[in-house]
Formats: sequence, C-alpha cells, structure tokens
Amino acid sequence: MSKSPEIPTNRPVARKLRRVVEVSGADVLTDVLNGLGLQSRLFCRSQLRAPWGMSFDKSDLAHFHWIGQGQCWLHCRGHLRKPRLLRSGDLVVLPHGDAYYLSDQPGGESVPVLDWVGGGGNTRCRLLTQGGSGPLTSMLCGSFSFVHEGVPLLSLLPAVLHLRGDRSENRSHLEPLMRALVVEAEDALPGWETVLSRLMDILFVRVIRTWLNDQPADSHWLAALNDPQIHRALSLMHETPEHPWTLQSLSRKAGLSRSPFAARFARLVGEPPLTYLTRLRMHRAARALRQHKLPLADAARLAGYKSEIAFGKAFRRIIGVPPGAYRRSTPAAPEQPADPALL
Repeated sequence: MSKSPEIPTNRPVARKLRRVVEVSGADVLTDVLNGLGLQSRLFCRSQLRAPWGMSFDKSDLAHFHWIGQGQCWLHCRGHLRKPRLLRSGDLVVLPHGDAYYLSDQPGGESVPVLDWVGGGGNTRCRLLTQGGSGPLTSMLCGSFSFVHEGVPLLSLLPAVLHLRGDRSENRSHLEPLMRALVVEAEDALPGWETVLSRLMDILFVRVIRTWLNDQPADSHWLAALNDPQIHRALSLMHETPEHPWTLQSLSRKAGLSRSPFAARFARLVGEPPLTYLTRLRMHRAARALRQHKLPLADAARLAGYKSEIAFGKAFRRIIGVPPGAYRRSTPAAPEQPADPALL
C-alpha cells in the first residue's frame, strides 16, 4: 500500500491577492434622478387582436410601450413623416407628452384609450383585451414623470425614442427586465406594486444609458457623462457640493490644466464649472428646505456658505425667491431619510 505524499509544512501558502477598487465620486445621473423625483407607472397590459387601434391625447407624461408579441404601427403627427413599424421586442418612448396612436396597420382607425379602460382615479395596472379575431399583439404600456423641475432631462430626448429589440445590447439588457415586468403584473403577488415601481425606475435608467451611448460627446450636458475627465469633476461636485471647490482644484482632480478644463466643461455642460456648482448647491439646499424644513443656517452650511446673507442672495438668484419664503411656501414632506439629491 503506497503512502500518501507528505505535505511540507515549511512552504509559504500561496494566496490569491484581490484588488479592491473604490469608485470615487457620486453617481451623477442617480443624483439628478433622485432630486427630480422620478415617478413611473405601468398602466396596462394589452392583448389586442386585429383590427384594433388606440389613441393617446397630449399629456404631461412620457409614455412608453414595449411590444412583447406581434407588431403594430406608431403614428405621431408632426414628428414622424410616416407610421413607424414596431416589432416584437421593440421599446418606444414618447418623452414630450405628444398625442399619438397605435394600430395594427398603418393608417388604421383608433379609439381613445380612456374609452377602453375608463376614467376615474384607479392607477393600478389593468389587463386590456380588445380588437377582432386577427393576429395578436401583446404589449406593456406605462409612463414616466418627474415631481420637481430643475434639469431639463426629458426635453433632451428625441420626440420618438425607438429602441429596437433586434439589437443585441437591447435584447440582453432590456428584454429580461420587460419580461420581469410582465411576470409581476400577471402574478400580482404581495408587494408587486413596489417591485413594478423599482423595475420601471431601472427601465428608465437603462433607456437613458442606451440613448447616451449613441450621443456625440458635445451634444448637451447629459452627454458630458461620456467624457471621463468632465464626468470626474461632475461626480466630485455632486458628491460634496459644500466643499470649497475652485477652478484650480476641480481641474487638478480632472487631470487637466485650468484653462482647457474650463473650456471643455463649458462646451459640454453648457455653463462654466463654478456656475454649475452654484446652481447645484442651491437646488440641494432647496430640496433640504422643502423636505426637512431646515433652519436657514443649516441650509447655508449644506450649500457650502458660512454667511446666511451670501447664501440668501445666491438662493434668490437661482431659485427665484428668498430661502425663508421658499421654506414657508412648500408643504412639509413625509419624514424620510435624506439622500444626496441635486435638483
């Protein structure tokens, strides 16, 4: 019987070294969305057999539709020269609240969607079945909106944002999310409304990400997130807006000399770095006043000001009213943990 080989005890034990990388700076897009108060809603699951058509009036909401099965045609007068074919797996977002309609064929007749689902204050997701005996089209219909104004986020998007389901990145990132939405809406298990809300928040972020990937680097402020050095500066400002940032310190952190940094930031973001920082600080303070009714001295410190007078002047210039009047004019928000939101 052979002996087992002896294991030497004087040899050092090899260990795998793990490198932990800390991602510094705030997530700018999350910060902006938190401050704007993104609200999302799934208002119906549709099972439609041709012939069918449903229209949507102009509204303050950004609508979205995901085609789970079949196909349909999108008509949006003033923005599409001809009807747009939407196939299985496609997601379309109409960010500006324009009137439009969907139908099983180009130029088909349509009925106002409210005539199908009825009015009233019921905001729960409904199952909508309509049409004749032709081919089936199934889809999810929902909306996005913001509670607060500040950053013109939706206005940056095109009137019709069409994410094709046959693109590999959409198929891998969007389709599993939409399938999860379908399951939650169908099963309606305990907590389903919370799960739907969170999934649709994720959906909005992924829509913005997908759209951003196709944008030129200098098209607007949001596309500045694609520039690593300017993104670094934005992240630092959003993480600690109360820090006494200067043009010199921001440019050094971004890895650029001062003049090229200032020029690139202004070109991509649309305003100089310190102007952006002041606006960021004032909107951060406004949210704290609105949600937590902070004393003015605390709001001033949150915005990086030692002087209440200087803070009050800057606040009025950016927000339009003195901070005390702003605090009195806004209702108290429900008690909740403060978050690092911007606008």
